[in-house]
Amino acid sequence: MGWSEKYGGAALVTGASSGFGRDFALQLAAKGMDVVVVARRKPLLEDLAEEIEADHKVRCLVVEQDLLADGADAAIAEAVTAAGLDVGLLVNNAGFGSYGLFQEQQPGFEGRMVDLNCRVPVVLTHRFLGPMLARGRGAIVFVSSMAAFQPTPWMITYGATKAFDLMFAEGLWAELKPQGIDVLALCPGKVDTGFQAVAGSEKMPSVGSKVTSAEVVALGLRSLGKTLTVVPGVMSKLLIGSQRLAPRRVVAASAYKMNRPLKEK
Repeated sequence: MGWSEKYGGAALVTGASSGFGRDFALQLAAKGMDVVVVARRKPLLEDLAEEIEADHKVRCLVVEQDLLADGADAAIAEAVTAAGLDVGLLVNNAGFGSYGLFQEQQPGFEGRMVDLNCRVPVVLTHRFLGPMLARGRGAIVFVSSMAAFQPTPWMITYGATKAFDLMFAEGLWAELKPQGIDVLALCPGKVDTGFQAVAGSEKMPSVGSKVTSAEVVALGLRSLGKTLTVVPGVMSKLLIGSQRLAPRRVVAASAYKMNRPLKEK
């Protein structure tokens, strides 16, 4: 059974213009799924759609959409319906972060981060879950982070949003597993995706295992339907496991020292 038949429709990927989102779109298209790519940067989406349709002979619908705009979920759903597609697999990938001491961050930027990283996945999941339940099959992937498992000084808001994504995904997995819907939380460490340029975290030390964006996505897709949470890399798994044995204040203090800019060490 192909992935389209298994999950009952096309794959919708947010933040598809670069990084994990682009790799999700490419790898899902390679599995024979039609793809809906959503982001603000239309030229990059159009280049991706051209590549997908030429290489994989599937449909790729481009939806230029600011996910923070009012009614974004309804606008995306309307575009999908107008194209005659159904969403059988939703990848909640869009997000951004910031790096530095919390008091030095802009409150509006931090608030938009919470909105995009937390509210948008909740709203989009609710929007597309109903048809999945009606079909009795479907899948939802949340791109969380290794930062979700512990306090993250120097990137407090980002880590907190990814902890939300992780807990939301794992709770949803338990609710939806009996109803035939696969849910996965994908929790990579630092990966070169262009995320660092937006977050301003180029000087942040690398923590955990070094893997590529394509490797992270491939692992996530292999794990979908088999488990609820995936952390790429042996070293990353060991780091997370060791933190669970330590008092929370020790973990927070250690993370403060570990996450400091390299020039301050």
